[in-house]
Formats: sequence, C-alpha cells, structure tokens
Amino acid sequence: MELQVGSKTFNVSQRKLESYLSGLFQRRVNFISLRKLGEGFHNAGFLLSFRVGKRRRNLVMRIVRADTGWGHDYLGDRAAVLLLQHRLFNTAPEGTCCKSLDVAALSESGDIVSVGDASEFFDLVEEVTDKQGKPYVEDLFRIARNRSIAERDLKRCDALVEYLATLHSRKKNNPILYKRHIRDLVGHGEMLMGVVDTYPDIRTLNFTNPKEIEHIEVKAVEWRNRIKYLSHRLSRIHGDFHPFGNIRFREDDSILSLDLAREEFGEPADDVSCLSINYIFFSVWHHEGFVDPFRGLFNRFIDGYLKATGDDEIFSVIAPFYAFRGLVVTHPLYYPEMEYTKRRLMLNFITNVLNDERFDPSKVSGYLGA
Repeated sequence: MELQVGSKTFNVSQRKLESYLSGLFQRRVNFISLRKLGEGFHNAGFLLSFRVGKRRRNLVMRIVRADTGWGHDYLGDRAAVLLLQHRLFNTAPEGTCCKSLDVAALSESGDIVSVGDASEFFDLVEEVTDKQGKPYVEDLFRIARNRSIAERDLKRCDALVEYLATLHSRKKNNPILYKRHIRDLVGHGEMLMGVVDTYPDIRTLNFTNPKEIEHIEVKAVEWRNRIKYLSHRLSRIHGDFHPFGNIRFREDDSILSLDLAREEFGEPADDVSCLSINYIFFSVWHHEGFVDPFRGLFNRFIDGYLKATGDDEIFSVIAPFYAFRGLVVTHPLYYPEMEYTKRRLMLNFITNVLNDERFDPSKVSGYLGA
C-alpha cells in the first residue's frame, strides 16, 4: 500500500501492518482498510480499520509532513513531535483527550517498529581513540606554547580547507531548510541564544552586562532577516567543526571529523566560522592579541577556502556565525581561567563584526579593539 504524505510516498506492507497490530493488541488482527482522511500544514491523517476478533476498530494514523518547514525537516524532528504528543495525549486531564496507543517507526522496507514505550533513545557508534586520531586542539596548544609552526601544520590547515570545500560542494535546493538553519543560528537551544542562556547570571559577570548581550542578540536577529533568503547557499555542512575532539588527525595527516551535529544542510559559514575563530581565540587566549603564527594560519585557511570554493559571498553572511562561535569561546564555564581582558577582546570582536556590513579578514585585529 502506498501512503502519500505531502510530496513523499511511503510503502506499507499489509501483512506487516497486521503483524504489528496483532503484537500491539496481543490478539489476532485482520486488516480491513487504510484510507487518507486529509492533510494540513503539519500532519497527514489516515483512517486505519481492522478487526480484533469480532470487533471492528478504527484508529487514525498520523504522519508528520517534512516538506512545509516548521522545524520538521529531519526524521528526528518528526519523531520528537510524535513522541511528545504521545505523552501529552495520555497525560491530559481525564476525559479531555483521546488516547495515543503507540508511536512506531516505519522502515524503508515497510517494517513497523514500535517505539511508543521508549523512555530514552541511544546511539551506538564505533570507538575512536587517540591512537586512531589525535584532537587537532593538541596542535593548537603546541603552536601556542612554541609560537611557531611546522610544515605539517600548514599541510593540516590545507587538509581542513579541502575537507570543508568538498563537503560544502554538495548543494540542495530547499529555501525552507536554509531559513531553518538561519533561524536555528539565533534561536536554537545549542546555538546563539541557547549559549547565552547557559552563561552564569549575566548580571553578575564582570566582563559583560545584560545590555551588551541584548545588543548582540538584537544584531543577530537583524542579520537573520538580512541573510535568510540566500537559499542558493544551502550546502551539506558539519555543524560543529571545532578542534576540541571533533576534528582529529591520523598520523598520515588524514582527517577524522566526528560528531556532525544540528543540521545536515545549512550555511557553509557555520563550519568556516567554527574552525577559524579558534585561530583567533587561541591567539587572544595565549598571546592577548591576534599575532603570528595563528594569524598566518587564519589567513591561510580563509584564503585557501576562498580559492577552493570561490565563495566570496561568505563574507557577507558570516558575521552572526562568528557571534555565535565567539560567545562559545568566551563562555566562562568552558574557559573559567581566561582573564578579563581576553574575554573583553572576544566580546569586542563579536560586537564589531556584527556592526560591520561585511566581514573583512584583514581587519581581525581591529575587530578585537574597543
């Protein structure tokens, strides 16, 4: 049987549907029919009719649409909606709501797997040890200590450029998904405003104040409305391309890139800012300014990415992503030992980049100034 949900078609095996229902009701179930009731912006509904013994039962099968936005773009989004509603239906005040019997997963082959009784989900991935690839941050700490770089450091910088240029070359035509990423940049719990809300009480901090943070948030919203229509830029991204474990290098200088997160497709500036701000941050953190060799690595990475992709437009988009990443590296819980003056330099960078019409890589030192 075929189920049409928005622009997507699903196949469901009648035999497997009967088997699933028999397991759910712990009795033999005989399928009668499955017909579409209709669909709205969020969901499509189907009337499922069957017999349990001599009794006829009707249930409504609800499937969340993936093609209308609303934050339902990824499978995990849609699962989250249904799992939450399953709980809300069944914990509503007595007599005020119909019951939800189950949440199930539909596989590509037409199998139906129940997840309604889940109390948590988990992911099983292969172990990666330092023997298989050491975090790139170890290189950055060594460079900060020695204040010098080796040929291998240049080679690895070029490898990072190549990785991102190749990843970002995969494009997707989906204006809704691009808007979603730009919206998430500002409002997602793991991104700009979410990071701010994990700071200690801002009213008690000595390196910033509520007015400054509010200004950053307001400017980020302004940037969101400036760039959210640039959907031609939608590309495959990593989503959390930082050197503290997510980027690792094997002994042969090949890359291991772990913990891809948040978005499958989005704005390439997310990844470019995530890595490149660490060259700025390490320079400020260890040398209280934007100096070599981190300045050289920053310029090599930015110039290399521009040459590999031809994406000069990224400088008209990257400011709010630098603001988000800047708030991460300034976070007092992540880096409690950082001195006041260094935090102020990074806050200056965030504010000045947001206030500029277009990011200029040659002005980083100026952006760090008050």
